[in-house]
Amino acid sequence: DGKVEYLGVDVSPNPAEPGKDVHLTHYWKVKSPVTDGWRLFTHIGGPNKQGFINVDHGPVSGKYPVHRWKAGDIIRDQHSFRLPPSWAFNSFSVYVGLWRGHERMTIKSGPSDDGRVTAATVPVQVKAPPAVQKYLVRKTPKPLKIDGKLDEAAWKAAPSTGLFVNTMNGEGQKPDTQAKLLWDSQNLYIAFENVDSDIWGDLTARDSKLWTQEMVEVMVDANGDGKGYIELQVAPNGTIFDTYLPTYRKYEDSLDPKRKPYDWNSKMKAAVKVDGTLNKHDDQDKGWTVEIALPMADVNGLDKDGIKVPPALGDKWRANFFRMDSGKDPKVQTAIGWSAPLVGDFHKLDRFGELVFVDEKGDLPAAKEAPAETAKKTDTKADKTDKKKAEKSDKKAEKKAE
Repeated sequence: DGKVEYLGVDVSPNPAEPGKDVHLTHYWKVKSPVTDGWRLFTHIGGPNKQGFINVDHGPVSGKYPVHRWKAGDIIRDQHSFRLPPSWAFNSFSVYVGLWRGHERMTIKSGPSDDGRVTAATVPVQVKAPPAVQKYLVRKTPKPLKIDGKLDEAAWKAAPSTGLFVNTMNGEGQKPDTQAKLLWDSQNLYIAFENVDSDIWGDLTARDSKLWTQEMVEVMVDANGDGKGYIELQVAPNGTIFDTYLPTYRKYEDSLDPKRKPYDWNSKMKAAVKVDGTLNKHDDQDKGWTVEIALPMADVNGLDKDGIKVPPALGDKWRANFFRMDSGKDPKVQTAIGWSAPLVGDFHKLDRFGELVFVDEKGDLPAAKEAPAETAKKTDTKADKTDKKKAEKSDKKAEKKAE
């Protein structure tokens, strides 16, 4: 309406990167006061109206709202937003404008889109997402004692998953956590080793919301169909959470209204060993370990037609592992995981890693001779027999002809 003029925007960094902060500095020139409830908006959008992000904010960190703008003002408005790690487009556009109720202030001139000033188009350095993780699960020659110590020879020989990473971008993230796995005909064994300077957890009832404090988590979608899966958690005080989800984020009550969420109980055994003092915030702890024995029969949860157990050598399952850590302020949490989901959701089933079941040495059995080769040899013998018969038949025909 001629009351304000948008002068432009500075963008840093340029080009931008997914998963990183983008800093915007807008410049406005006020020609006449703007009153009557008008507010500023800022939108981010990918090509062809994809990937919309609302980054509305109060001008000048909320200190100089639009209704206070005066004629002659040059407004320098800075704010930042984080481009999602999953951003897949090679650019984004910045759109700005003023809104009130259900209307946007009319734009008289300059590039625009649906009542929005097109402030800038910013290139993005799109990186290929990290590959999902893969782990060879070795077979243990004898059952393990579940005590949280991880001092048995099988655990010492088992390879590590490597340090867990930031769940949003797949990059390194403190505090350090790694996992190991083993298996036998009865159980899948999972171990977590967590570095932690302040170990705590005071929820004691089974199936409490352990994810609101500190915990480690296991999710298993054994047949990899992206549907039914189990979710298990263990807190530093040994409290466990377990549930079966017949499909994405739907719990037991979705199968039967008489059931309640989280009412499926596995027969898993879990033990925790704390190197420090539990629930004492004024000292320095070192860490805690978790050892889990999950019965093979439980990997299918309530799915009666689930995957065949125990697995055979070479079988592959899908699974993921996570840790939630927090200090004195429980509202400030750090999420790390094995195979980064790249979104704010641990239940990203297509980002689950791959477990491959191998023997005690970490090997798969040698591949058997291909059936095609056997058929080829058989055919060759048959050809020779047919050739001899044909030769005899030809000789008899020659004698008759004489």
